Amino acid sequence: MKRLLTFSIFVSLSLTATLAQNGTGIIGNGYYRISNFATERYLYVTDNKDYYDKSKDIGDFQAIQLWKDINRTLADPASVIYIEQVSTDYYDLKAQGTGVCSLTGYYINAKKQTNGTYEVSASVSKSGIEVVKYLTDDEQSSSAQGKMGTNGKLNYRKWIVDKIETNHATNYVGLKPTMELNGKFYQPFYADFPFKVTSQDMHVYYISQTEGDLALLQEIEGEIPANTPVIIECASADPSQNRLELLISSSATVTGNKLSGVYFCNGKRPKASTDAYTKFNASTMRVFSVVNGKLVLTNNAPESLTDIKAIDWTTEETINVICLPANTSYMKVGANTPSIIELTSDPTDINSILADSKANATEGVYTISGTQLRSTNNVQGLPAGLYIVGGRKIAVK
Repeated sequence: MKRLLTFSIFVSLSLTATLAQNGTGIIGNGYYRISNFATERYLYVTDNKDYYDKSKDIGDFQAIQLWKDINRTLADPASVIYIEQVSTDYYDLKAQGTGVCSLTGYYINAKKQTNGTYEVSASVSKSGIEVVKYLTDDEQSSSAQGKMGTNGKLNYRKWIVDKIETNHATNYVGLKPTMELNGKFYQPFYADFPFKVTSQDMHVYYISQTEGDLALLQEIEGEIPANTPVIIECASADPSQNRLELLISSSATVTGNKLSGVYFCNGKRPKASTDAYTKFNASTMRVFSVVNGKLVLTNNAPESLTDIKAIDWTTEETINVICLPANTSYMKVGANTPSIIELTSDPTDINSILADSKANATEGVYTISGTQLRSTNNVQGLPAGLYIVGGRKIAVK
């Protein structure tokens, strides 16, 4: 069991867990959002490296952010908390690839109030005396962003929970696409929950193959496994038209995916939090964009990337960093990878490149799709059709 408790995730997520109860009984085993009763700011998990030193009553709260805008919340996977009931009074909270129990070794509980909200507390030792600390929104102004802490009073330490439902008027998960091409909308996406799209105009793709300056988009039909980096063709620019149905579990699998993904984009983190944000590297990454009327992977920094102020822990100065947005997908690449890779959903585009490559590498007769028929250039006896012979495309009549 770790000495340092992840207090912001531990307590704030803990809050979520017990918030899984309502007046009709325990809900549990589902996806929820948590908001502060006084400020209406929603809780976001933006990192997985928090701590809390009980002996000194010192905690790092920057991994948990609080934001008021519901429109922002609906499109952000960081606001999705999975509550798992492990016994009558105890829960585990999971979000963004981490969880309370895995980080701290503890399950959590909370105290329900008469108005249906919950208070979450932790006992700390000060001068040998046990003192109860409550998780609160310490920012009492009307600003969009709150401040997680333990100093708030009364309603600022009360929290409410809403179950996420696909058809809910105000508490669903919908995508806000960042790219548009020929009237279609696209969003690179990465989340820790399995899901399905809810509109017939939505399509989910992964990259199954790359060759030269082309990459093949392979559609995934049905369930999308958890932790699968994808690119999603959306039905609209409106998140309410791009809803995801969150699944408790899924046995679906995706093999051969060339994409990677990131959860977090949070620059003001401790030195130990190496994954808080992912700096864009043009030599090792390709990111989604629209260039010259085509959907591509590029090593240029498109507007969809995020410009954040982060702490350079070598000098402890604040610096500007171009980095990958939270919950997005990208492709890792090696040396000599083209700077721009065009995306295609037509396998014949890839096969033609493979055929040309094989034909140029050695003598022989190949089909247009790249299958070798003969090791020499002899075409005698072949059926009429197009072939690649000795590196050239010819017609046999």
